Amino acid sequence: MPFMFFMVKFSYSLSHPRSVSVILLILLVLACARVRINLAPTPTPTLAPPPTASPTPLPTPLPTVTPFIVTQVRVTPELGCLAPDLAVGAHISANGSYTETQTMAAGAMVCRIERDSCAYQHLVGILDPTIVFKKEELSPFDTEDIVMHPAMLAPLSRLSRLVLAEWDDAFQLRVTDAYDSLLEHDLNQLDTGRKSSLHFEGRAIDLTTWPVDRSRYGRLCTLALCAGFDWVHNEETHCHAALSAESVCTRCEE
Repeated sequence: MPFMFFMVKFSYSLSHPRSVSVILLILLVLACARVRINLAPTPTPTLAPPPTASPTPLPTPLPTVTPFIVTQVRVTPELGCLAPDLAVGAHISANGSYTETQTMAAGAMVCRIERDSCAYQHLVGILDPTIVFKKEELSPFDTEDIVMHPAMLAPLSRLSRLVLAEWDDAFQLRVTDAYDSLLEHDLNQLDTGRKSSLHFEGRAIDLTTWPVDRSRYGRLCTLALCAGFDWVHNEETHCHAALSAESVCTRCEE
């Protein structure tokens, strides 16, 4: 019944022009509204920013390795005497130089210390029971093997301990010459090298192993450098070692 009433009413409305205008207007409004709804911009979804990647750290460069050069190597107790055994006739300084002379490494002789002089009183004796002293000279010169510059005591004692450790107590350190007042380093002899010697100041010493074994003198010289001597020389029959220290001659200068 309501449907029939609506259809009759609608048919009646179409028969009147004003009603048709109203209906068309309503339809036009509805159409515009629909278009406006469809044309509304679709909101753009907001994207989260991508996570910032942490920069990859650059690799730390490795330290440059310095190759071992046998012509320039520093020998110290901390390095465990890593220098090669000293060849017969070769010498080396504490700076690792195989060309540096004794004078360059340990200093020149300042004076020749004579027995019973003022400077002689500043020399000292060593009685280390682990060291063998040759004492081959005739009296009163036989005691000179135990007389030396005070600065020689520490490196000599260190060397004695190194020798015992190196060869498991099978060998001891032997001193064949230390301070020399006249005999082997005679000022009147023809050998000019012996006329100016650090033995005269007690700053040089001649060493061997005991029992004697010349095949070990190359290693003995390296141990001497490690113990603290400033210049060593493998003279085949013994190892000569010298020390850089203030000469006791200067303590008696007027």
